[in-house]
Order: sequence, then C-alpha cells, then structure tokens
Amino acid sequence: MAAAKRDIRSIIDSFSEDLIEIATDIVREHVERSLSEWQAKSAKNAKVLARKSAEDEKALRNQRALERIEKAASRRREREEKKAAERAARLEQRLTEGKKPRARKNAAADAAKKEPAPPPLFVHKRRRDGEIEQLKRTDEPEHASAPLNGAAQPAAAAP
Repeated sequence: MAAAKRDIRSIIDSFSEDLIEIATDIVREHVERSLSEWQAKSAKNAKVLARKSAEDEKALRNQRALERIEKAASRRREREEKKAAERAARLEQRLTEGKKPRARKNAAADAAKKEPAPPPLFVHKRRRDGEIEQLKRTDEPEHASAPLNGAAQPAAAAP
C-alpha cells in the first residue's frame, strides 16, 4: 500500500507540475500579447504626440513671428507719428518766425511733370515691306508733311 500511495503521489505531483507549466505558458502568452498591444498603442500615441508637438511648435513659431511683425509695425507707426509731430512743430516755428515753409524734396519732380513733353523725335515709321510711312505731328500744320526720301506717298496725294 505504501507503494501505491507513492505512485499516486508521484502521478499527482507530475500532473500538478504539468498544470503549472500549462498555466505559466498561458500567462506568458497573455502577458506578451498585452505587452505588444500596449507597445503598438504607445507607438501610435508617440506618433500622435510627436505630430501634435510639431504642430504646436509650428503654431508657436507662427505666433512669435506675428508678434514680431505687429511690434515692428507699431514701432514704425510711432516713428512716423513722431516725425509728423516734429515736422508740424518746425512748420509752426517757421511760420511764427515769418519765414516761408520749405519746399518739399519732390517739388522739382512735380515741376518736371507739369512741363509739356517734347515732340517725338521720329516722324516716320518703316513698314515690314520696307516702305517709310510719314507720321503727322500734333503741333505741326498738315502742309509740312512731305515724304523723307520719296519712298512713301500719302494716300490723298497719290494719283
């Protein structure tokens, strides 16, 4: 009977060892599957976070650039307002002293624009076939229009 008990115990021990081995294999597979799922999610989350951080960084750069532009525009406006105030003060001072206001730098260019343009230099044009056509000047009378080399005849004078 002692031998039968020993055999039963050895069978039970081997059976329990087999059950423990099966359970550890199942647990290992479950842990590996869970770990791979978690790593896939974390990789996906890392990509999303990286994309989001890149977008945030880009938005921050754009915001800083916009702030720099606005600051430069405000400084420019302040500078222009200061110059205008100084100009007005100088003009007022010159008027109180009895002096004439100074002419602007663009006054010479404005005067040049008001003068009439000189008449065109060339009063004829050459056609593609080589004939020269006489053009009429706006400030000359019509009787002065004669061909330069006789190659072109006015349509009214042709027989």
